[in-house]
Amino acid sequence: MAGSPKRPVPVKTVAVMALLAAAAVLLVLLAVRTFGLVPQVVRERNATPTPAPFYGNVMVTTPDPSAPTPAPALRNGSRGEEVIRLQQRLQELGYYQGSIDGQFGGGTEEAVMRFQQAAGLAADGLAGEATCAVLYSDAAPSALPTPTPVPTPSPTPVPGGSAKGYIRPDGLPLVVNRKQPLPEGYRQYDLVEMNSYCDSAVVKIKYADTWAEREAVDALMVMLRAAEAEGIGNWQISAAYRDVAYQQRLMDNKVKDLMKSNGLSAAKAKQAAKNTVADPGTSEHHLGVCFDITVPGKSFSGTKQYKWISAHCWEYGFILRYTKEKRSITGFSAEAWHYRWVGQPHAEIMHRENLCLEEYVEKYGTP
Repeated sequence: MAGSPKRPVPVKTVAVMALLAAAAVLLVLLAVRTFGLVPQVVRERNATPTPAPFYGNVMVTTPDPSAPTPAPALRNGSRGEEVIRLQQRLQELGYYQGSIDGQFGGGTEEAVMRFQQAAGLAADGLAGEATCAVLYSDAAPSALPTPTPVPTPSPTPVPGGSAKGYIRPDGLPLVVNRKQPLPEGYRQYDLVEMNSYCDSAVVKIKYADTWAEREAVDALMVMLRAAEAEGIGNWQISAAYRDVAYQQRLMDNKVKDLMKSNGLSAAKAKQAAKNTVADPGTSEHHLGVCFDITVPGKSFSGTKQYKWISAHCWEYGFILRYTKEKRSITGFSAEAWHYRWVGQPHAEIMHRENLCLEEYVEKYGTP
């Protein structure tokens, strides 16, 4: 029987077989390449150490753009309102005794260093953030000794009490009036020029070349700052120390004015002038511890400044020297503006017992 004829292989089958053969070749080639790369990978891994994990805080803090920039430290050479504030605070605490002028000089630097030493800070003389934080706090150390409470003073009368008094540091205030002129050869204590010495933000000094004793001026500034703290400001000093020659000119001018305006004779005009102007040598202004305290452009009597200072001046060692009530004793008409520094305990006793200076010295005498 004749054999059956062979069937031809389908084209599709041939294509599939060709694809399978090609895939097998590719797999062989990839396997060879992979095995060839293994050693290289091992070498690179061994050469590069594996980084250790970091367990710290990786948060990045962004500065607050709205936060205030710390103010630069005040130092020698600085000027302005912040320096004034610094000087005032140092003076309150007893470290600074100079002028409140807003200029950071050697005196201010020394005061800052003294404060820093007392506060346990680095004494570099710079008023930086750390220094100011302590300085303006309630915990700021004071250079002033804490006073020991004492009973209200009550001096013992001295037999044969004399009208002769004398000024600090060792006794009652000096009495200067028509009956008791300035002692011959009297010298004032430590006069300072008030325009350069006083804080112009607190008080206006009306005239240039106005002088007074340092201790009296210091007491005056403490008093006026206390008034300002209670909302009473706009103070002016119209007069302080006067020498005898200046007092003579005042008297001469007053006499001429009375003769011209009232038609008085020279003798009568001079007698009338003595009600308000002291004869040369008999004015308290010669002592350098009296101040004519006024308000610019106003009559002082009746102002809120007058009401405050007449009520509180004794607390700071001052007396209202000439009142209507005591005119027959002092010899002068009332002067609402004339304040005399007498210190303590004198001012307190005179206030408590309603004594003018002449009565006080007459009652208690002098050592």
